[in-house]
Amino acid sequence: MEPSGGREPGAGEPPPGSTEAAAGPERVPGRWRRLRSRLRGVDRRSAAIGLVLLLAGLTYAVAIGAYKWHLHAKAERLRADGVPVRATVTDRHNTVGRGGGTDTVRVWYEYGGVQHNERILCGSAGGCSEEPPEEMMLWVDPERPAEFVAANGNTDDSVFFLNSWGGIPFGLLGAAVGGVFVFAALVPTGMFDRPASAPPRGPGRDRVRRTRAARRRGKARR
Repeated sequence: MEPSGGREPGAGEPPPGSTEAAAGPERVPGRWRRLRSRLRGVDRRSAAIGLVLLLAGLTYAVAIGAYKWHLHAKAERLRADGVPVRATVTDRHNTVGRGGGTDTVRVWYEYGGVQHNERILCGSAGGCSEEPPEEMMLWVDPERPAEFVAANGNTDDSVFFLNSWGGIPFGLLGAAVGGVFVFAALVPTGMFDRPASAPPRGPGRDRVRRTRAARRRGKARR
């Protein structure tokens, strides 16, 4: 004789050793299920393009700032610890025109019996406003003679595409365009929609009617 209240095996339940029994009840909260369903509706192509533009633009802008800081720190160090050497200035090169573009010059100097030459910016990144002098003072690193800072403030590695403040706006513009692509890919999924607010409590709210059996159980517990 079976005890009262017992259940027969297999009546509405999976067998003890089955996968369904091992899985147990649904463990994924409702919010994660909604999030996964929304992510399935994302335009992945637009989102990927936007993410690439966003990361590339931010990386480019940050890299320019970091490189500018590197040049500034290097120039300050060489002005303090470098050895003054007089160099000859030759071979001015202007890519756009006098007074604009990336104007460069080549400086020739000798240190420790070794001849060195390097192309540096003629003035600022905007170009030279006047003809550079035939000679220029350099401060050379005694341990690494190929590194120096010139009297015009430029170092031996000043001719580099990251040495331009004008690249930061372009990087930020690319990041903004990428952000627009990502936003446009997520908006149709309702990713930015506010969750529905719960109905206010009060007299106007519908109340759940309790059955007679529920009312009896409540009275018995009291």
